[in-house]
Amino acid sequence: MTHNNGWRTITVTTGLSWLMKLMMTGLIPYEIYKGEYLFVAGAVAAVGISLVPSIVEKNYRVTLPFELDMLITLSLFLHTFLGEGLDFYQRFAHWDKFLHLYGGLVVAVLGFVIVYTLHYTRKVRLSIPLIGLFTVIFALAVGALWEIGEFALDNAFARHTQDDLPDTMWDLIDDLIGGTIAAVLGMLYVRYTNPAGRKRLARPLGEVLGVGARIDRVRQTLTRKLPSLTEQRRNGNSVNGHKHDKEEQ
Repeated sequence: MTHNNGWRTITVTTGLSWLMKLMMTGLIPYEIYKGEYLFVAGAVAAVGISLVPSIVEKNYRVTLPFELDMLITLSLFLHTFLGEGLDFYQRFAHWDKFLHLYGGLVVAVLGFVIVYTLHYTRKVRLSIPLIGLFTVIFALAVGALWEIGEFALDNAFARHTQDDLPDTMWDLIDDLIGGTIAAVLGMLYVRYTNPAGRKRLARPLGEVLGVGARIDRVRQTLTRKLPSLTEQRRNGNSVNGHKHDKEEQ
């Protein structure tokens, strides 16, 4: 759904994304008043990270795939505004587990798009299953770094963000599940979408990585080859059909 105000088109997801950014920003003065300076630093970092997709889209005039801006902002909002600001981590027993699963999925989507873009432009040659495997490992690696960060934070500032070993292991398991879901969905999308869809997936980050022109060439090549491949498949099916008829006779 979109709303056109005459000079630009604003999507519902874009509006929600900016609303969440503003709500996180609004927490900062209140937390400064309370003297929660560590939380303030985290909130400032969260707002800054949430702005990166918008800055990329504006500077490179692209639209990131899979609503990455919304996915990233929502993850930060759930952690910063609801989890820390409104104490959802204490109010709901499984809030942390849910965020690890969702955060793992978001990180994995980003990893999949980056590696597939490099694969699409021939910078890296991997099979699609290997891209999926990298996606899962990437999500686990980021999850492990997050756990290390929590451990360091607890020891440096006498916090209690990390519980016992089983809690940490379940967090990593949730990261694994989220990464696996993203990898499977990404592989299915690449498998069943058309060349134009694959270009839409690779083009935005391709512009950021400086391989936009190569993406255009690859897409043109795939578009030229598609009719001939389709015809070859039809001919192959036709030949197989004739062989089957002869065998029946």
